[in-house]
Amino acid sequence: REICGDKPLAVNILYAITDYERVVKDACEAGIDIIITGAGLPTNMPEFTQDYPDVALVPIVSSAKALKIISKRWKGRYGRVPDAVILEGPKSGGHQGFSYEDCKLPENQLEMLVAPVVEEAAKWGDIPVIAAGGIWDKKDIQKFLDMGCAGVQMATRFIGTYECDAHDNL
Repeated sequence: REICGDKPLAVNILYAITDYERVVKDACEAGIDIIITGAGLPTNMPEFTQDYPDVALVPIVSSAKALKIISKRWKGRYGRVPDAVILEGPKSGGHQGFSYEDCKLPENQLEMLVAPVVEEAAKWGDIPVIAAGGIWDKKDIQKFLDMGCAGVQMATRFIGTYECDAHDNL
């Protein structure tokens, strides 16, 4: 927070960790603006942020079904829906919920997942969808924006940059 000042600050907290509730609450107390959560379906995420209604909650999903489950649970129990959702395809570095074999199936490719997730997001109030996994250049960015995504997340592309702390032998 000291480094970024008033600018938005986000944290990615794995749902599968042992102390998820404590880490979420600690992040809120420290002044986080956005919490991104993957590695599981964070169906109770809003429970831990109730005292911090201005913290944006952004789950990571791999399907329209996952978004529907999260949104239905959050709306029914907490009266809110995700502020945005990150849709990870099988080329992402996260825990997408696909088996290794399923990652290769054409129907599980990010391009095939976008339309159903954007459609599901629209049912809950036009939740912004951010595509992630295998996005490499401007052409890819434009493709996903044209498909209805509000934005993209890129990561692997930057491993080869000077700023990355990956070892040179990797």
